[in-house]
Amino acid sequence: MQTWRFLPQSDGDAQHELASAEAMLVGLSEIGQPVLRWYHAPTPALVIGSGQALHEINRATCAAAGVRLHRRASGGSAVLFGPDLLMQDIALPAGHHLAISDVSESYRWLGEAWLATLAQLGVAASMVSIAEAREDRQTLPLLLRRVCFAGRSPYEILSGGRKLVGFSQVRRRQGMLLQVGVYMRWSGAALAQLLELSAVEAQALVSEMQERVVGLDEIVPQRPTPATIMDAFAVSLREQHQISLDPQGWHPAEKVGLQAALVRYAPIND
Repeated sequence: MQTWRFLPQSDGDAQHELASAEAMLVGLSEIGQPVLRWYHAPTPALVIGSGQALHEINRATCAAAGVRLHRRASGGSAVLFGPDLLMQDIALPAGHHLAISDVSESYRWLGEAWLATLAQLGVAASMVSIAEAREDRQTLPLLLRRVCFAGRSPYEILSGGRKLVGFSQVRRRQGMLLQVGVYMRWSGAALAQLLELSAVEAQALVSEMQERVVGLDEIVPQRPTPATIMDAFAVSLREQHQISLDPQGWHPAEKVGLQAALVRYAPIND
């Protein structure tokens, strides 16, 4: 049985949580042990991909709504952080057998673990194949490319043909960070209003996202609590990979990394 460190669940603002993810990578150099954590942001924040253009965002609307804008280290496009998005980070040291060099294949084990997790919750789901992801990337309309959850990557999770669980990753010399998001409740309208769109484009985006994205509240009669999801994922890790989770606090090296990373993830629109 392999043991992973399991950090406390947190609910800091987006800046703190993005910096915490970076700190997990920093800590790998000192600790060399896989680490997992769960978190959410108590207030809304719009987090854009590492290469996403700022002109795609309606910064005036974000400011008026009190929604801070941040840029994350991983790619992709806009994600609306907030209480309705449950997030998971897994940091794996370089050389770990699950830290696969192939970017697409590195998601396979994670997708399988999430399939098993959702099955425990009574959710019928499927994984996106590599061929499906490639076709989606080639045919996805430009409008939908502005929203991370509108696209599909290999081994992400669909339920009823709509995306339920999204993945991203960051790679550094010391290892890799896998990031997961699942919406407890999805609101395309809340996200669309923060983008630089005409009224017609916004309406079209919300309508098309409704066909492509789903929250847990739509598919589970009695929506599971985050704690229930976390427990189910721990079971999947144990059954599929003989991994147990050892609750621990943040290591001093991670705390130093967190403080150093806070500036990098400061709000853009402050």
